[in-house]
Amino acid sequence: MPACLVAAVLAAFGMAITRVDAAEMQPSEHANVMGVARYVLQIPPAEYLAYSGRFGDKFPQGLPPSYGSGLRFQDYGKDASLNFLAVTDRGPNTDAPLIKAGEKVLASKVFLTPDFAPRVGFINVQRTGSAKLVSSIALKQNGKAISGRPTGPGSSGFSGEIPLGDDLKPLRFDSLGLDPEGIDFDKAGNLWISDEYGPFIAKVNSQSGEVTQRYSPGMGLPEILAQRQPNRGFEGIAVTPGGKVVAIMQSTLDINNETKGTAQFLRIVTLDPKSGATQMFAYPHDGPVYKKKGNAKIGDLVAIDETHFLLIEQGKARNKQLRNVVYLVDISAAQDLTGLTLANGKALEYGYANDLALVKNSDAIATNVSAGLRMARKIPLFDLRELGWKPEKSEGLAIVGKAGKLAEANELAVISDNDFGVKARMNGVEDDPEAYFVDKEGVLLDSKVRLTDVKFQIGPGSEPATQLWIIQLRKPLKDFFAVN
Repeated sequence: MPACLVAAVLAAFGMAITRVDAAEMQPSEHANVMGVARYVLQIPPAEYLAYSGRFGDKFPQGLPPSYGSGLRFQDYGKDASLNFLAVTDRGPNTDAPLIKAGEKVLASKVFLTPDFAPRVGFINVQRTGSAKLVSSIALKQNGKAISGRPTGPGSSGFSGEIPLGDDLKPLRFDSLGLDPEGIDFDKAGNLWISDEYGPFIAKVNSQSGEVTQRYSPGMGLPEILAQRQPNRGFEGIAVTPGGKVVAIMQSTLDINNETKGTAQFLRIVTLDPKSGATQMFAYPHDGPVYKKKGNAKIGDLVAIDETHFLLIEQGKARNKQLRNVVYLVDISAAQDLTGLTLANGKALEYGYANDLALVKNSDAIATNVSAGLRMARKIPLFDLRELGWKPEKSEGLAIVGKAGKLAEANELAVISDNDFGVKARMNGVEDDPEAYFVDKEGVLLDSKVRLTDVKFQIGPGSEPATQLWIIQLRKPLKDFFAVN
């Protein structure tokens, strides 16, 4: 039976199409992409999150977990299938009304399952079949399950958000809270997870899910990273063949709340777990593309070798169109930012193009860099939108290939993040929850007036189920950076 007829029959009976056959996907005409195999990640019912809260009737089967915050290729199965590691973020949460506390107005998030522990998932992809979540483990620390709730005020992980339950009443903060956004593993089998709260880097036992070590700004990581935008810490993490751990900030740093919209670059951080040594490098985002430079976001990061990486840069462009661009990044000639400032002593994030030609090292010696600050070099490979990508966010990226030989690989994998398939709405004139206020008792307000006819609602979101794509390039990765 022709593939198109099979698809039509399945659709007629309401059956999910989990893979688009090669005959139907029409091999790409993109200069760098040969073709794409598209899957919808299948989640076993036992992996759904039990939810019997205020909006439980909207989710009779429970909440579908979202394993799209990070992706890494593990190995080939004996049947030539593909095995991946994936990770959830902090759990099912939604936008919420602003908190009215006296004269202060605070941001908030509703956590539908407040005790949810972020999880690592193991995914198997049958090339001619489906992509399935096989199993998962929950993260814990000191033998105790952690949650995705933010750490409290005054901590490096405080996101500036007040956690609320589905009744809009405040929840407890979690001093061990994590919001995972990337995953990789080292030769010893340890998992390395990046977090966008702290930002933190967590070393994790792959068998138990136990966090065995946590790095944070000033505690193993450069202190300047604490100046991240709220909840935009580390977005991607990669382990190089030599064992270095490399992480990248999701967005520009916001030094003294002044630079998020003007900074010319995002920071890449390298950590040597053996010596504790760190370095930082500048990744130049596509500034002119965005209305504000702070709109540039990273999706994920994966190492090819010690100095070459792939990453996803994404966000809404100036023309209001979404973009999800995969770049090849080379830091071999990039300048270590450690101890560098502008000539006036300010952080490099304050500098515009001309300013970055003059930097000062930690010994207060001004150094004129004729070509400006040496940032990472980047080469665009493709925009997922050009290949038919529909989800808003692509937050997992992996190279499919043999360990130690990833430069010879010509296949990539990308996974989407659908935020657990939930979305909040208001039934008032404005449907955006952030257009309203709520007090500490969970009572909705419009400015100072109590509302009785407006309700906060949560239901299924419009984002599609988790997408996982296998993308075949026209040539090995090494050939892209060899000729550029």
